[in-house]
Amino acid sequence: MNEADNPYKPRALGLDSSQETRITVMQLKIERLEEKQEDLRERLKVVEKWVIGAAAVIAAGVTVIGFATNISKAYL
Repeated sequence: MNEADNPYKPRALGLDSSQETRITVMQLKIERLEEKQEDLRERLKVVEKWVIGAAAVIAAGVTVIGFATNISKAYL
């Protein structure tokens, strides 16, 4: 983010150069954290899909086993 895009205008607030540097560093850290957060959200979506798929397979398996058990009891 360059100074023209900065809505806070450090010079207008009367900040010295070390404060401006700290603000710039913090802004860059925030941008990196936002990127990392987006990456983690994407990874979470993938994990959610796997969990939903596994739950569907388990539910189908339990249902089939339940039907098979009831059918075998009916013939005994």
